[in-house]
Amino acid sequence: MAAVIIFFRTYNGKPKPFPNADEITAALNEYDSEAGAEVVLDRLKLGERLIFVPFVSSEGDYGMGFLKWEKRKWRVARVDMSGRPEVRVTDHSDPSSRYVVWNINPIEKVEEFRFYLIRDRNAGMSDRANYYIPRVQMEEPVNVTEHPYGAMAFPEDWAGIMREDDKLNKETENHVMDIIFSHSYSRPSRLYVGYVPVYAKDAPPLRSSSKSGDEDTEFMNIMNETDLDFVQSQGTTEAD
Repeated sequence: MAAVIIFFRTYNGKPKPFPNADEITAALNEYDSEAGAEVVLDRLKLGERLIFVPFVSSEGDYGMGFLKWEKRKWRVARVDMSGRPEVRVTDHSDPSSRYVVWNINPIEKVEEFRFYLIRDRNAGMSDRANYYIPRVQMEEPVNVTEHPYGAMAFPEDWAGIMREDDKLNKETENHVMDIIFSHSYSRPSRLYVGYVPVYAKDAPPLRSSSKSGDEDTEFMNIMNETDLDFVQSQGTTEAD
């Protein structure tokens, strides 16, 4: 009997069809009374159990809602009112399950987002052997004029670099003696995702915004051109 009770409490079942626009706006406003969600722009599926909902509020703000299938029901997991790009994770064990999502207000006049996966170069010693970690820079441009909101699945080459990096760091962590006899321990490489927004010449000054996330949110760095290497033509993978 106890096993049956536990099963029904934890079993999510197959997700039901997406809620309609009215149901979603009601759910978003119930979750966050300041959201003021009024117009649902789209309902985008991220994996089997997550919906990305770009919306416009009654105040003209462009926000993002996330509905997750939990306990046999579509429930609001988070609301973000900035609309600025971020990474949404649907499966923490699989790098290819990540999505870059955004919903930009047209008055900001963003023409393009250049999304980057960056691994900084590094060198050191592990298990009495020197190592060198080459820099990786991968770019994925998105035309924001054509796609003011969207969800970009992580490219497979990005996911491959993340798997490689995770394996590398785990191998280094297994050298316990290195950690014991060193004053401090740091991961041999740093991998992160960032973006460069490209604005129209007559774009207004950038508005300030803030974000708060949850366990499935990974924030993105806003980068400058000086943070990037352009050894080859823009848009290529750079590793040295």
